[in-house]
Amino acid sequence: MGESVHRETRVAVVTDAGAEGSSLAVTLDSETDLDVEEVVATADLAAALSGVESGAVVCLVCDGADAYRAVREREAGASVDEDRNVGVDWDGDRNVDADGDGHRNVDADTAAADVPVVVVATDEETAERAVTDDAAAFVHADGPVTTLVPERVRELTGGDEDRDGDEVAWDIATLVDRAVVQFDVETFDVLAANEVFTDAWAVDPADATLSDLRVTDITDEHRGHGGSDAGEDQLEWVTEGGAVETFVGNAQNGDFEVREWHCEGADGGYFKSEVQVVVDPTADVGYLVATVPGEAETEGRGAGTGTGETDYDEASMLESVMEHVPMSVYFEDRKGRHVLVSEELVEPFIEGIDGKIMHTPADVQGKTYWDLYTPEMAVRATADNERIVETGEPLRGQEKHVQPPSGRDLWFSTNKAPWYDDEGRVQGVVGITVDITDQKRRERELNRQNERLEEFASIVSHDLRNPLNVAEGRLELYRRTGDESELDTIAEMHERIAELIDEVLAFAREGSHIENPEWVDGNPQAWEAWEAVDTGDATLVQNWEYRIEADASRLVRLFENLFRNSAEHGGEDVTVEVGTLDGNAGFYVHDDGPGVPEEVRDDLFERGVSTADEGTGFGLAIVRAIAEAHGWTVELVESDDGARFEFTGVPSG
Repeated sequence: MGESVHRETRVAVVTDAGAEGSSLAVTLDSETDLDVEEVVATADLAAALSGVESGAVVCLVCDGADAYRAVREREAGASVDEDRNVGVDWDGDRNVDADGDGHRNVDADTAAADVPVVVVATDEETAERAVTDDAAAFVHADGPVTTLVPERVRELTGGDEDRDGDEVAWDIATLVDRAVVQFDVETFDVLAANEVFTDAWAVDPADATLSDLRVTDITDEHRGHGGSDAGEDQLEWVTEGGAVETFVGNAQNGDFEVREWHCEGADGGYFKSEVQVVVDPTADVGYLVATVPGEAETEGRGAGTGTGETDYDEASMLESVMEHVPMSVYFEDRKGRHVLVSEELVEPFIEGIDGKIMHTPADVQGKTYWDLYTPEMAVRATADNERIVETGEPLRGQEKHVQPPSGRDLWFSTNKAPWYDDEGRVQGVVGITVDITDQKRRERELNRQNERLEEFASIVSHDLRNPLNVAEGRLELYRRTGDESELDTIAEMHERIAELIDEVLAFAREGSHIENPEWVDGNPQAWEAWEAVDTGDATLVQNWEYRIEADASRLVRLFENLFRNSAEHGGEDVTVEVGTLDGNAGFYVHDDGPGVPEEVRDDLFERGVSTADEGTGFGLAIVRAIAEAHGWTVELVESDDGARFEFTGVPSG
């Protein structure tokens, strides 16, 4: 691509800060194509005005409102004879006594609008006066000064006469090897296109808008639309409006970004193009400048000629699969060693059985299943590979459940097939594995919801019906006998119903899916639960070796139900111990009470099971619901003394 041709427009900067005090002059001279011939203080305006008159400079750039005011006042004062009665008032009129009678008034801004001036300031009053001044333009000092000041200078002066066309056209002239499209900046209608465009695009420019030129704006899709990091939608280049509107709008504001478009080619194929927009503010038109695929690239994609002889680049095809397809793709030799793996396989990382973290495909190459996974998984995967190599039969949709050394349970679906060389000999196995953890969690949540619906129906029809029937019977007896003792029983049944309703609501709430777990060490949650339960003279002992991932508030309620269970069944001086497991990732709650009777052990977590006369049977059912909502497993395990509950499948860190 040729270099852009820049016009050197000569200007003088006027400032009331002194010739050495204008940072604006330094910025314009170093960061724009303007040639700052001189910096003039307001006290020496004669030199600046004479420079415009002689053609040494084509425009004055006023650094601030005071400089603008001084230029117009000085120019107005120089435009009348010195012996006339002249008074200039910035806020009023320019008074010119043309015939000596002291009565003629002429508007100052009209009389003094000869020298082209670009004003860089911030106040609204100056902006308003510049708008009404035909020879002035306003640029806000906090805006894109380096972009707008050169544009405003050229708008006022009409550009250099030694160049044909405007600045945009000269820049585009250096890009003739690219597609160029002229469009209306208001409607985005295509007005014209060069031959490079018509040869490459499957679009008729005579009846198209900018939106028709691409299938997808890849850059826009990745900006604040789910394809970027959290918070990216707050970056300065993300603005309101559609892809085309923001693209053109950014160019009008001086942000000439380069985007990637996915386009349909004239040959029926598709290609990626780097596109840029430049806007001509004087003609309300813009230009889209786009790269086109090279000849070799076009042939490589193929246009479907039907000859079957297209020379596809298989190496680049494989590279695209290994680097970009969101699946774990891998090749294993006949000894089970990984010889080529995709980026997705190690995203975000793999933790080996020795605790080593592997971040890149190179870290995994040469490793076997025995290096990467548990012995159980390695045995099964190795057997699968041997069968595939021996029989040539693929493996389809095998689901695997994985519990990492630390972290949440994972589920994967795997497909494998033989890997043959060019002569048809089996070299090993090629496999594709997809993470289906979210799918499995949704299935489990749906099953749990269905189970809870059935349980709620049972609660309404049975648990609540029993005390209601008792209350109705006692009410009938009271009406017959007038015995007020029946009212006491009725009141007890109402309390029982209220208690059951509270338990049912808790059961429903605690069993709902956990959305945002956090890392906790368990200690403060256990103490909070202990203080909320009437534990009498019981003792709490804690032994936490690592953190777990959980919803803190629900973990508190889980402990509350277990502590209440220990206090009710273990005696007044029971000791309750809470801590993390040594082997599997998880935690336990253990008391030294009498333990759980054998006859209820199998149904202990079922709703309605209780060994206490006044119990509702919801306590341990709620414990199980909270555990399942986290994706954990809870079970009552054998213990030499008391009751011991263990929670496994718990992410640890």
